Amino acid sequence: MIDETIKPVVPAKSEGHLSYRVVYGAIVLIIFGIDIFTEPTRYADLDTYVYYLDALVHYPPDSWIYFEVLSNVYLLVSYWLMQSVFSAVILAHYVLGLVFIALLGTAFPTKRSSWPTLLFMFSILGPLLAFVTMRATPAYFLVAIAVRYAMDRRISAWLFLLLAALFHISALLAAVPMGLLYFERNLPSILQSNRSRKFYLFITLTVVAFGAILPAISSSVTSVVQSIPVISKYDVYTDSLSTETRIGHYIFLAFVSMMTVIFLIARDELAGRLNVYVLASFALYVVMFFSASPVAAFRQTPFWLMPMIALLPWEKVGLRKTTAPLFVIVCAVLFIFQFRQVYT
Repeated sequence: MIDETIKPVVPAKSEGHLSYRVVYGAIVLIIFGIDIFTEPTRYADLDTYVYYLDALVHYPPDSWIYFEVLSNVYLLVSYWLMQSVFSAVILAHYVLGLVFIALLGTAFPTKRSSWPTLLFMFSILGPLLAFVTMRATPAYFLVAIAVRYAMDRRISAWLFLLLAALFHISALLAAVPMGLLYFERNLPSILQSNRSRKFYLFITLTVVAFGAILPAISSSVTSVVQSIPVISKYDVYTDSLSTETRIGHYIFLAFVSMMTVIFLIARDELAGRLNVYVLASFALYVVMFFSASPVAAFRQTPFWLMPMIALLPWEKVGLRKTTAPLFVIVCAVLFIFQFRQVYT
């Protein structure tokens, strides 16, 4: 059950509820429309999922029953229904859209979320979560719920994190940032969320500057990073042929950095409580981007972008009735850009 004591991002007004329902309905139609008019074989990672399920069916490791067991069962059920590995992955692709729709409404309901949150989250993360990450999508949403509980130091936050890890082990990448958030009041004052905006902006710029010098020591850093069991899950993305850093990766890095800065500047009292989680996660993203792979780093971003976007005070970044059409256009452009990254 989601914590109802968390304050909504915007006041719960009938007009807001209507706008939320309109946007949510539009997202549903977009997902169904894309699923109907696109070829599932052209989405990123399809071959990887086919290979993974084939190994799971024919050569299951002893650890399959407890290591990411929920996503393993999900894929195996698809196989039992289709009796073909390839057809099972195609079926899982279509089911993913339904899972995304259900979890989006569950994790970010109208009582505590606004239509800008819903639309922006879909535009930047929807292409990946609704059409590609068959095993990780539930983990992303469950971590978003866990972070909200961690803000109130509720023990159930760790149960949600554990459940997320049973879908995808990469959910544990959020464990340290979430631990800092959960135990924030016990941390030294320099790590708490009541610091000035200038302090957090300085930390953000320092993280980016540190990332810029990482390529010079990338080989040694990569060996250390890959020695960590959780992060070694991303070894598939660190192959020299698949980790070529493209201009789109740098654009996304700049975009995420800008979003982090905007969040730190525009934050209100509620959003400010998320500072330590956002900065720790952003630092992890930058390190992974420069030392491991921009693709691996991209797969980590939903763990902190989703909670951050959910608490972003949109009125403080200039969203008004007069600017709403421009906001919708920007979201449409972002969605198209992100979609082109996962569909070839």
